[in-house]
Amino acid sequence: MESNRTAQAIIAPLATLLTTFLWLETWVEILSRGAYHSPDDLSKYYLGVMTAYAGAAEISKWLNTEPTDPTQDPRFERVQRGGFFVWLWLAPLLFAYAWRITNPSIPMPGPLQKIAFGIVGIFFLKAASRRWRHKKHGVLNPVTGEVKSGNEAAPENDFADTLYARIAAAPDGMTIGELFAAFPDVTKPRLYRTFDKLVAAHRLSRTGKPRTPDVRYRALGQNKVDVV
Repeated sequence: MESNRTAQAIIAPLATLLTTFLWLETWVEILSRGAYHSPDDLSKYYLGVMTAYAGAAEISKWLNTEPTDPTQDPRFERVQRGGFFVWLWLAPLLFAYAWRITNPSIPMPGPLQKIAFGIVGIFFLKAASRRWRHKKHGVLNPVTGEVKSGNEAAPENDFADTLYARIAAAPDGMTIGELFAAFPDVTKPRLYRTFDKLVAAHRLSRTGKPRTPDVRYRALGQNKVDVV
């Protein structure tokens, strides 16, 4: 999974640069009525980069048997998952389309249609993969399609109690590093998610900046918490 994270880190700046450059170039061509345009088509290269990033993100999560926490995803992935790029490319496409109704001389950049169509495809394929992955990992109820709750969340609740008991056994609490060592088979996103739920339920106190080596957790009350 680390190799896929590295791939994401390498591809994200390139994808950001290409998106910015090609999007601005598209607007320049439309607004200049074709006076300024590139004779080259980078749409296939751009879509290849975006597909590679989305694929690397999904592969890393499919290889992880534990449900991942979306809040821990890289910012670029959260933006991509939210459909931002779909609307980003639909804006110039619809603008040019509407303008051409009254003025057919306005150019419709050739790469624009390919990019808009490709981005929509990537978005929905990634969304389908994510939903399938959630079902496979038991995050979604296969009948209702909703996030599991109640008795279905019992394994997570049991883990929250186990984690709480481990911290409560240490008079001075435990550092984040000690907790990682105590639960080596549990993924960091799952641990962080459970920490946050236990702190919100006032079962744990947290000192230090969250998600840094300086964090220390100490046990407080005995109230139960449902970790969904």
